[in-house]
Amino acid sequence: PYTTLFRSVTCLKNGQNVGNILVKYSMFKKLEEFGFNATIIIPGNFRNPDLSFINRTLKSNMYIIKNNFSELNENDFDYLLVNSDQTWYYHLFSYDVGLLKFAKNWKVKKFIYATSIGTAKWRFTRRFEKMAKILLKNFTGISFREKGTVKLAEQHLGVKGVFVLDPTLLINKQYYLNEIRNYKSEFNPKEKFLYVYQLDRNEIIEKFIDDSSIKLNLKINKMLFNRTDYIESFLFGISNCQGVITDSFHGTIFSIIFDKPFITFMNKGRGKGRFDSLIEVFHLEKRIIDISINTNIDINLLTQKPNINKVLLNQLRTFSINYLKNNLEIT
Repeated sequence: PYTTLFRSVTCLKNGQNVGNILVKYSMFKKLEEFGFNATIIIPGNFRNPDLSFINRTLKSNMYIIKNNFSELNENDFDYLLVNSDQTWYYHLFSYDVGLLKFAKNWKVKKFIYATSIGTAKWRFTRRFEKMAKILLKNFTGISFREKGTVKLAEQHLGVKGVFVLDPTLLINKQYYLNEIRNYKSEFNPKEKFLYVYQLDRNEIIEKFIDDSSIKLNLKINKMLFNRTDYIESFLFGISNCQGVITDSFHGTIFSIIFDKPFITFMNKGRGKGRFDSLIEVFHLEKRIIDISINTNIDINLLTQKPNINKVLLNQLRTFSINYLKNNLEIT
């Protein structure tokens, strides 16, 4: 839509995390499709940054804060976008990252895409609510990744946010496949295996993994974080497997993207609300399991592709992309 590149920014939380890195990547690619020259702002005070994938794939289009956000210049940006992932997670919340406090007096247009509070309950203080109400007055749009958060934000902040899809669902899956077209894995793509992306140890889940491997006669390819190519390893594993076992939100999302049979064990410690939202939107009651109340798990689901309502998914994708376009003033 543009003959010249516009300067814009996505402001995201840093961290060694598959979902967080691929959220950065996917939003960058979507903005690039729109004709924007995006910059990813990385706060320098987050632990264990692993941005090698971003460096390799986005040609270092990022700016790491050296001191504080005051080093940024208003004239360098046309838009400021608070992107997903859990940029409103109460335990690690930053006013500069989540609400762009550093730019409160800037005339640059600001909006929020698919932020998440990380829990099913509102855990913010009155102090936060007071400050958020002030800062949000200057935003052209507010959107959340979980349906439940839309209601919570209206109740506590008086804002009318909207539900949108996770950024990773906005781009064509071919983007992800392109990043691993030359990837060399220890697993042969022709070899049949189950892919396991497990964030937290759990004896019930681990027994289910072993039982599934034996019953289905499939090897196990398990995600390992102690490698520099763990993003590529994740994309390779989940796109080439016969089925996925995970306790991760983005493990579930990428199973949907690659149309893979999957079983997700609800990881309440990392945010029940996001799993509830997936169940509600895509009717995944049988595939997203709360093992505290249900240990009767059908292994055969790992041989059956999920019956995702593609019409609904496309409608939500169109709505989410239009939300982006409206806030970026793309006609």
